[in-house]
Amino acid sequence: MRKQQEINRAVAILCKKGDRISVAQAEVLREKRSEKQVFQEYVLSVGEEKKDDTFFFALRDAARYVAGGLELGELIPDADEYKISNDEFYQEAKAVSEREFRAMERKVNLLEKLVNELLQASRIRVENKQVPEVNKADFLNQSEAARYVGCRKETLRGWSMRGFITAYSMEGVVHYSKSELDASPAVRHYCTVRQCRKEAEQ
Repeated sequence: MRKQQEINRAVAILCKKGDRISVAQAEVLREKRSEKQVFQEYVLSVGEEKKDDTFFFALRDAARYVAGGLELGELIPDADEYKISNDEFYQEAKAVSEREFRAMERKVNLLEKLVNELLQASRIRVENKQVPEVNKADFLNQSEAARYVGCRKETLRGWSMRGFITAYSMEGVVHYSKSELDASPAVRHYCTVRQCRKEAEQ
């Protein structure tokens, strides 16, 4: 198998050449495709009327270069005519193919979906937490808690989702602990800001 540094240099030269075959060869090098994969894609999967022997053999040579079966001069006979700067070389070394990018994108989307599901499950667990048997008189339903704090129900729900306060379930109705609301830094900060605004308006 060809070293990654050698592959990067060959890709940089092919991209600098820029013709259709060179660009396709560069893609084969980036993805490190085998001869079998190239044959499958450009011979078996292509109708007779669309087959291009010159194109296929060029890509096959690129696959052979990746495997170490060809040298750079055999893959790109005029390679010495293309001087590659360090910037071009390192830029190519950092590049990923479209196929690799799509694969990473799919993984990111799956991770985002998993994280959202975990967050949703966590929120459900928090909202379904049962009210302790003691001090039930300390608990307020959502409307009462909103009036007590001086905020909207949506604000309470947002604090609960972020873990600033705890939402309890009593007979299917969400409740909040008055003492926990009093002790919550988020609630205290909200009340302080609200009071300051009221005083400023007077």
